Amino acid sequence: MVTRTPILADTPADELDAGMPFPEFDATKPMIVSAWGRKGSGKSYFNRRLYRGWPFDKLAVDVNGDADPGAGAEPLRELGRRWPDAPAGVADHRTRYQNLVYRADPGSATYDEDLDRAVGMAMFPQDRRTLIWCGEVAEFMPSAQKTRPHMRRLLQQNRHYSTTALFDGPRPAHVNPLVLHQSDYVAVFHLPNPDDRERIAKSIGYPADRFHAECHETFRRGEHWYLLWDAREHKLLRCPPLPPLNVNPSKRENR
Repeated sequence: MVTRTPILADTPADELDAGMPFPEFDATKPMIVSAWGRKGSGKSYFNRRLYRGWPFDKLAVDVNGDADPGAGAEPLRELGRRWPDAPAGVADHRTRYQNLVYRADPGSATYDEDLDRAVGMAMFPQDRRTLIWCGEVAEFMPSAQKTRPHMRRLLQQNRHYSTTALFDGPRPAHVNPLVLHQSDYVAVFHLPNPDDRERIAKSIGYPADRFHAECHETFRRGEHWYLLWDAREHKLLRCPPLPPLNVNPSKRENR
């Protein structure tokens, strides 16, 4: 069981049982999760665990070629206007849910549009529970002014579209502010730039000086330690490295 050291938020009542395991998110309630940190610090590994545990339809949008969405993931070869139907002849509802991965081509002339179309696919039909994992989130929205239509809709109305989103990136400073403002959970791995830490602190409403101190203490503990902000409970947790995860044997376990 993963233990966590509770960190008091704004009031002494905001404490958490130190024996709580890795968060078990309610897949029936759409949410947004963002994870931040330098390369190899653990942010992608964090989201990979959440993605692997999702019980309904899910789509990994892979811009680097290393998302590793797990065994059984099927390539999404064509972008459409809505989530593709389950394979013909599948009767068991437990096997109708699809795990799809879209390998984006950064060299394509339609790269930006392709990423946004993939986001749109995850939201239609509107009542279908779906998870989308957008690694390297800055590729989807280099700024608030350059956030494309489907991504804007996802950030503003994900609950109305039964869509849960996982975002990760090395820095939160240059993406749409709604990524942090709308995050139900924010995981903070090693962030060496104080501007990034301050951006997160201000976005979640946590005193900046105290947040800096909590980050320094967490990173001092060792590699892959992280902070987890629970916006719904208004709690900040210091978390030890996540336990090993079964991975695709053809790939190394990237953090």
